[in-house]
Amino acid sequence: MTAPRPKILLFDLGGVVVPWVGPEVLAARYDLTRAEVIDRFAGSEIFNAYERGEVGDAVFTAELRQMFDLPDTDVGALWNSWVEPPFPGVMDALAALKTRFTTACLSNTNALHWGHLNTMFKTDKVFHHAFASHEINVAKPDADSYHIPLAEMGVAAENVWFFEDTTVNVEAARKVGMTVHQVDRAVGVMPVLRRLGLLTD
Repeated sequence: MTAPRPKILLFDLGGVVVPWVGPEVLAARYDLTRAEVIDRFAGSEIFNAYERGEVGDAVFTAELRQMFDLPDTDVGALWNSWVEPPFPGVMDALAALKTRFTTACLSNTNALHWGHLNTMFKTDKVFHHAFASHEINVAKPDADSYHIPLAEMGVAAENVWFFEDTTVNVEAARKVGMTVHQVDRAVGVMPVLRRLGLLTD
């Protein structure tokens, strides 16, 4: 039986559309594992508040400098440098998919990264709908981070295919009722799109 055609293709950004290498850079610099770096971020109330749009850039960059004893440089620029240009072929693939599906993004992000991303590509042009955690004031894996976009798009969860790299967010989206395709953050979403037959070339 052919799988039902989704009404919405929903994409995470970091590790899916663009490489987010911050955890790996910090792990190598401080002899930590990637998981230990992620745990430091997860344990920071200020970082979590920043992703929800509750504190400003200056508060976050001061926290980041302290968390990792960063050198006296432009921490905001350093932070943005860890979000790299899109994986090869992804922008063309998204443009093609947008002609056949309603496309959207849902990203745990922040004001600095969102601004940086939008210098590389315009999220509101690439996708029909763009949802950023710091703008909707809730972050994955909180269930509301999925319910808010669903409500705004007027679609039921079962009609959404979600492309996400982080396991806890994958599991949360599945609990909401989305069909989730987990992405290998090392290579991005293109192999999954090919496997699903979503690309026509």
